[in-house]
Order: sequence, then structure tokens, then C-alpha cells
Amino acid sequence: MRYEIYSTHLLRHLRLTIGRNIHQRRSERKLTLRKLAKLTGISEGLLDHYELGKNEIALDEMLKIACALRVPVAELMQA
Repeated sequence: MRYEIYSTHLLRHLRLTIGRNIHQRRSERKLTLRKLAKLTGISEGLLDHYELGKNEIALDEMLKIACALRVPVAELMQA
């Protein structure tokens, strides 16, 4: 039981961290959600949910986003 609560908390924190980093890098590059969606093939709505930490992000989609933002994947996960 304790493990489940702890792991759920960690996953939520990671989703929020990744989302915040995607948003920050996208803003720094002056990209709209629409432009990032076109570059990655990921819908604007899903990108918005990633940025808000509402959805878990698959590794292949994180790779697409990192490539579009021209950053290493690890940079998206840094707190």
C-alpha cells in the first residue's frame, strides 16, 4: 500500500516536471502548440495535456518532442 502511494506521487511529480520543461523550452523557442503539433505529429490537445501534467507521455512521443525542441530527452526530465 505505501509503495503504491509513493510511486503514484513520484509519477505525478515526473509528469509535472516533464510538462513544465516542455512548456518552458517551447516558449523559449517561441513555438505555439500548433507549430509543435505540426513538427511532432502529436495533437495540440495531447501536447497541452502533457504540458499540464495530466497525461503520461510515452517515450517515443517524448523523443519526438525533444527532437522538435532540439534538446536531449534527459533535459525534459530534469527537475
